[in-house]
Amino acid sequence: MWRRTVNGVSEIRMNKTYPDPFEQACWDYYLGDKEATIKIVSNKADDEIVPVSYFFRELKKMPEIEKMALDLCQGNILDIGAGSGCHSLELIKKGHLVSGLEIKKGLTELLAERGLNNIYNADIFKFDDKHFDTLLLLMNGIGLVKDLDGLNRFLAKTRSILKPGGQILMDSSDLMYLYQEEDGSLKINLNERYYGEVEYKFVYRNKSGDLFKWLYVDFSTLSEYADKNGYRCELMYEDDHYNYLAKLF
Repeated sequence: MWRRTVNGVSEIRMNKTYPDPFEQACWDYYLGDKEATIKIVSNKADDEIVPVSYFFRELKKMPEIEKMALDLCQGNILDIGAGSGCHSLELIKKGHLVSGLEIKKGLTELLAERGLNNIYNADIFKFDDKHFDTLLLLMNGIGLVKDLDGLNRFLAKTRSILKPGGQILMDSSDLMYLYQEEDGSLKINLNERYYGEVEYKFVYRNKSGDLFKWLYVDFSTLSEYADKNGYRCELMYEDDHYNYLAKLF
């Protein structure tokens, strides 16, 4: 067992262990392993070693897209795929009413430990508890829908969660650059699935997680699906690395 202090209160706990590598990495970092790193393996890019501290960054270390999204948040906010809680906690500092939704049980426990009071351990597609003014999906949180069919289902689902006049704030990336040839042409097989549908897995301390699907959606395609579901889609910000922030309302 180990001893620590949270908000001035000493606690004794058993060491946390989780079968999911990402949950374990986050808990290890939170409990003191500030050098922890996690490997991200995908079917469309080289393996990437990421410091776990990246998922705990404070406002000053967030990219401009995320800072702008937080500034645009209003009313009762649902942080979908809240993860370790970095965005929720910054919104609370700004005085907002924030709820976190997270499908991973270990991360909901971490959110509670870090001070988030309103937490839902649920799948967004099965979530019907509240009505919100802002749905927030950052760090390409829209990826949790997995594919374009999932995007369509998600946008239809959000109609039962958003209050009239509500908004969805989300960032994503156009992966078209991965298919660009040296002469500037694009090499995409139109008979294959959408080029932004990616497969990932996390590896942490030789523990390999399950393969999961993740979606990166270009702004034009997002706008098309938003229109199908009765939303207007506005481009709020775009950087030099194919990343953008969108508002659906």
